[in-house]
Amino acid sequence: METFADDDIVSPKLYADESRLHEMFAQLRARDPIHWTEPSEYRPFWAITRQQDILEIETASDIFLAGQRNRLFTKEEERRVRERTGQASILRSLPTLDAPDHRKYRAIFQEWFAPGNLKKLEARVREIVDERLAHVASLGGTFDFVNEVSLWVPLQTIMMIFGVPFEDGDRLHRLSAQLFNPYDPDTARKTEGHGTAEAAQELFEYFKVHLDSRRANPRDDLLSIIAHATVDGKPIDEKDALSNAVTVFVGGHDTTSATISGGLNALLTHPDCFAALHAGSVEVAPAVEEMLRYVSPVRGFMRVASRDYKIGGKIIREGDAVLLFYPSGNRDESVYEDPNRFRLDRGRFTHLAFGCGPHMCLGQMLARLELRAFYTRFFQRVRSAELAGPTSWLESNFLGGPKKMPVKIQLS
Repeated sequence: METFADDDIVSPKLYADESRLHEMFAQLRARDPIHWTEPSEYRPFWAITRQQDILEIETASDIFLAGQRNRLFTKEEERRVRERTGQASILRSLPTLDAPDHRKYRAIFQEWFAPGNLKKLEARVREIVDERLAHVASLGGTFDFVNEVSLWVPLQTIMMIFGVPFEDGDRLHRLSAQLFNPYDPDTARKTEGHGTAEAAQELFEYFKVHLDSRRANPRDDLLSIIAHATVDGKPIDEKDALSNAVTVFVGGHDTTSATISGGLNALLTHPDCFAALHAGSVEVAPAVEEMLRYVSPVRGFMRVASRDYKIGGKIIREGDAVLLFYPSGNRDESVYEDPNRFRLDRGRFTHLAFGCGPHMCLGQMLARLELRAFYTRFFQRVRSAELAGPTSWLESNFLGGPKKMPVKIQLS
């Protein structure tokens, strides 16, 4: 059995190897589920790998705060971010805000992402799905499912919601990948400076033009909501507006894309599940929940303890960081039977793909809508599908999922 070191726990290359990643998490859960971790290039933290501990920490949001250290960066990256921005984080947005600000800023978006409002978007989302499936049908033979299909459904959906032109899709996808996947050699920004901060700045410049436009001429889109948002009766400042625009936009497509492609990968490597959906003997909605559990595209968020806290027999000291590993919690043997198998017979169950507690993903209902729309239409039209080569996964310890996935698909 392979033995894993602290440097493995943060290694982007290891996160591109699904079997090794989940073997590492299984060992941590079994041997040291609250593990003090001292990687060579990162500040130390507690690695939290059991579902019950993740849930406890996430719901204790008055003790475990998001603002001081929210995401895993190397010590050098942290230094460069602070040097460039004067702050611990590049963005000041929902994932990095604590109470009471988090609640106030979340209220800006709450109505837009409510089920009633999303219902109005369903027809347009189905059109986007149908357009992409028509593209698939035109390809014939073998193609890369990620770059031809799964990337575009959520990207075009969030662009529609924001009211930005579809022709900007390639640029916005490239910048999103540079911001959230800075370690993968195929997505990282080529620069001598701090690529993540540079990508954020370019996204700021892009969305500033559109926010200025909405302030002058409001439309029925999310950018107009952000442009005219107020907190405590005052307009939010420009950095807050831009930070939240960037965060909601990027977070609103990358994770869903990973689940669409990772979900199909799971189906094609578990032919019994594919056959059940193809035959209509299993509904799409529970299959989507299993995809979310199994893929777990968000690898983890960090929190910092505001006081000493005892959990699982360990004392987390004031100022200590914890890294909550959602993929590990979603494969926890104490919660799920046969956790490493993709199964469509689990019935009703909970998972951590959207996090939990006050910071639970704002766009979870939108993601479910897109996933259900895609797989409903896909299984209405698919005649056959198979993997046509090895799937490669992102080298990323923040957001994961397939990077390239050659498939052969025939649609009616």
